[in-house]
Amino acid sequence: MQVTKKAGYGLIASLELAANVGRDPISASAIAEKYKLPVAFVGKILHQLKNAGLVSAQQGRGGGYTFSKDPSRVSLREVLEAIGESLDLVGCIDVNSDCFLESVCPTRMMWKTLDVRFKDLLESLSLDEIAAADNE
Repeated sequence: MQVTKKAGYGLIASLELAANVGRDPISASAIAEKYKLPVAFVGKILHQLKNAGLVSAQQGRGGGYTFSKDPSRVSLREVLEAIGESLDLVGCIDVNSDCFLESVCPTRMMWKTLDVRFKDLLESLSLDEIAAADNE
């Protein structure tokens, strides 16, 4: 997995919403302005999170986004997958891989093991845990 701007911005927006639970909705423009991010990009990411059922949107004046799930139950993996990020460390371990070294590659099992552990780690870390670690 290469950490893209989209992944970084998606996690920033998610952490901002997680820190705001129980308060008024936050707009995409407020998040974008706070972190100096492109508004349209943040809006697109929040829309994807909404489509995945992680956040709710409220239209109109004072509208914005809020988490529809408890942030302690939302994993980093769930956020990244919701915005369409690939979590595969390398492409050659994919079931549909057409790597010519597949049958003889001495590193293939290592990559598979690392891939599973990486995804398990992302699954085990909640937004609340990341926010708490950032406040230490």
